[in-house]
Amino acid sequence: MRKFLVLALSVLALGAASCSKTKKLAKQHNDLLDTYNTLKKEMAEAQVTMEGEKVKVVLPEAVLFRINSAELNKDYFPILKKMSGVINKYPRTSVLVTGFTDKTGTDAFNVDLSNKRAQSAKQVLVDNGVKDGRIFTWGLGAKDPVADNNTEEGRKQNRRVEYVILYDYQGEKGGDKK
Repeated sequence: MRKFLVLALSVLALGAASCSKTKKLAKQHNDLLDTYNTLKKEMAEAQVTMEGEKVKVVLPEAVLFRINSAELNKDYFPILKKMSGVINKYPRTSVLVTGFTDKTGTDAFNVDLSNKRAQSAKQVLVDNGVKDGRIFTWGLGAKDPVADNNTEEGRKQNRRVEYVILYDYQGEKGGDKK
């Protein structure tokens, strides 16, 4: 009888742990879904998508940076201020800011410049109240172009940053926490 009681209690404990994990995952998903819906509503000028367990924000028509510059176009500060407000509503979220360049310049130069662009974009979020420790940066240089690098218009579009909002991210995979 004692073995049965121990077995029954073990099964109950496993069930409770499983239920707790399910509730945590459901809350995580609901928070991300709320973040997505709020960003979609508040930032009509942005392309906001939900991909699995992350929310991605891209300003598709924006020329965010001049050639060889990490200075963010100030015309987009109000949009990023809105995004900061939404991010601050969900304190368990983190933001991965990824910088990109066009293909002009060497690989080393482009990676360095894309890191500086990500840092510049991060700073705007920090200046608008998002805690520094919640934002991670990563520079990919000319990788993953969104437009043709053989045209001036395409190169302008490739000089960008993308924001990925994650739930409870700790920075263990890739990127730099700065």
